[in-house]
Amino acid sequence: MASIDTMLGLIDKLESPYITVHQERCVLVRNCHADCLRCAKSCASGCIHYDGEVLSVSPEKCIGCGTCATVCPTCALEAHHPGDAALAAACRTSLAANEGTVYLGCGELLERARGRYDEEKIARAECLGRVDESLLAFCACEGAAEVVLIHGDCEHCSYNSGRACAEMVADTAEKLLQVWKSPMEVRFAHKLPASAKKAADHDTARRALFSEASSVAARAGAVVAEQAVAEVLSEEEEPEISPRYTKVMDDGTLPHFVPDRRERLLDFLAELGEPEDVMIDTRLWGHVIIDTDICVSCQMCATFCPTGALEKFSEEGGTFGVDHRPSDCVKCRSCEVICPAHALEISEEVFAVDLMNGATERYTMRPRAVKHDTPHTIWHMAQTMMNTDQVYER
Repeated sequence: MASIDTMLGLIDKLESPYITVHQERCVLVRNCHADCLRCAKSCASGCIHYDGEVLSVSPEKCIGCGTCATVCPTCALEAHHPGDAALAAACRTSLAANEGTVYLGCGELLERARGRYDEEKIARAECLGRVDESLLAFCACEGAAEVVLIHGDCEHCSYNSGRACAEMVADTAEKLLQVWKSPMEVRFAHKLPASAKKAADHDTARRALFSEASSVAARAGAVVAEQAVAEVLSEEEEPEISPRYTKVMDDGTLPHFVPDRRERLLDFLAELGEPEDVMIDTRLWGHVIIDTDICVSCQMCATFCPTGALEKFSEEGGTFGVDHRPSDCVKCRSCEVICPAHALEISEEVFAVDLMNGATERYTMRPRAVKHDTPHTIWHMAQTMMNTDQVYER
């Protein structure tokens, strides 16, 4: 009879083949008092669930649109339909085939046009919600004059939430390209370009039919295979189960991770050149402001910061506090939620040059007396969010 741990491990494996969930990066898994569920709110098929402990994706419902990965501030969800590298390669191929323009179309539209367009000229995403700012900045660095996002009938599409996400990303990219003085434009279109058309033939249509059948079979097979493993696995063949909890680091904080997409975006922007010395307001970065007069000096904001944008410091002589780097901030707002004194807020605007030079702002804190006759707020938080050596679900 399989052990409980084995069954838990199998349940964890039954996720969508299109999406990988990195539990240790999820704001809610790290801090159950956070209020971030952007992935579930954007999910068109209702396949994302949070049960109070772990984030899961129902494989039988997931369509692989990747919108959840785009809106997740910490990249706790990673899209594979296609992956970032494959999508960038397809955009590069499209750029070369179209002499300065990248065409990127949604799966619904391209399925209807299968066999009637040159696939090298149109990069494909299941939904335009899959497109993020780092991909558009990559296209700018490749020398694209414009990126055309071609959509289907979004108004009547069952999975139309991705369109709103795509528009938000395009708006952000437009601001960044302007500040970094890139001439590339991003626009939407509802039809394929005439230059991408090709004459259809019976062989092409037949190959398309077999290709589609193979894709559907692969998706179904991935789910069925995982379920079959759960049914036949014996005690002797138990899979390796990762530790259920991960300990805090030596400095008393949870492990940090700066999303790859954010690092790539900053690298691409640096490649475009120096930005204007202005403040920008986007969905991507925030500037943490701490009122040290009411701060209780608990440093819990740094403890739970997923990227290390807030970092504890301690110097000889007893000086201590928190450093903040806007370039690493992903505006997940977990620090706002965790602050017991409400001494912290996030400004929507950051200086573009600060993102490039990694500017750091220091907040020096003061020791605060704690009354021992009644439990302190921090004590309550510690009891509800962690025990002595176990912190969050992996």
